[in-house]
Amino acid sequence: MTTHDWHARALAAEERKDWDEAITLVSAHAECFSADHYRHNSHLWHMRLLALAGRRPELEQLATTDSHARRALGRTEDPRDH
Repeated sequence: MTTHDWHARALAAEERKDWDEAITLVSAHAECFSADHYRHNSHLWHMRLLALAGRRPELEQLATTDSHARRALGRTEDPRDH
């Protein structure tokens, strides 16, 4: 799969709110603080997708070592707050 293929598929999945597909596609190309800016941007996108999908437990686990996950965690709604 070329960069264009997975990226276009991930964008389409995000648009239709198919979080599982979007997250799977993006996470395969994500790397925190990578020297490769495409991988780093994919990491930021991955964190945003996890937040949009409401995957708080995954973000909480990642947040122990990842500042981007901590930031994304602030964009999720904790059901315990209701």
